[in-house]
Amino acid sequence: MAEEKEAVEGGGEGILPGSDPAAVALAGCSREEADALLRARAQVAALQGQDARADYWFARATAIAPSSPYAESEWGQAPLDRRKPDEAIKKCKLSNQKGPHFADPLEGWGEALMAKNRPHRALEKFAEAEKYAPNWGRLHLKWGEALAWSGNKEEAAKHFARAAALDLTRSEKLALTEWAAMFEAERRSP
Repeated sequence: MAEEKEAVEGGGEGILPGSDPAAVALAGCSREEADALLRARAQVAALQGQDARADYWFARATAIAPSSPYAESEWGQAPLDRRKPDEAIKKCKLSNQKGPHFADPLEGWGEALMAKNRPHRALEKFAEAEKYAPNWGRLHLKWGEALAWSGNKEEAAKHFARAAALDLTRSEKLALTEWAAMFEAERRSP
């Protein structure tokens, strides 16, 4: 954390200064732009496995835009990736309080519940998220996974088909392919 503070105060890496309104004005961007920049820094750090640095930047993003649900929602994914679903749920709950009609924290909350082996509870969160993002491929993929783990293969297949018809990342497409292969192997086994 000390190196982050030094980098911010010294301007070292060209990093956006903290949540000080004057610093944001000097950087020539709005609070919304500053929030997005800080969240991007956090996501890069998280992808690089720099957990403390990611947490630092997510905290800065929440400080600069305290009423925005975006930073907490994205921050909720970081502990999920670290296999800390309880922490992820806390962040997703907070994000949901800030943005009750925002699907991302509900979907993340559902993923965290799946990580805690609670697929039935996850299904509730996915259904709630669908109200706000009915055409989100990842949501239908994760919903299908929860249904599959719950033993409802027929409904899972419907959500997988829905996900396949929507935009997915490369890794999500791979996961969908793996599920299809598992379903096919089960269908063929005696």
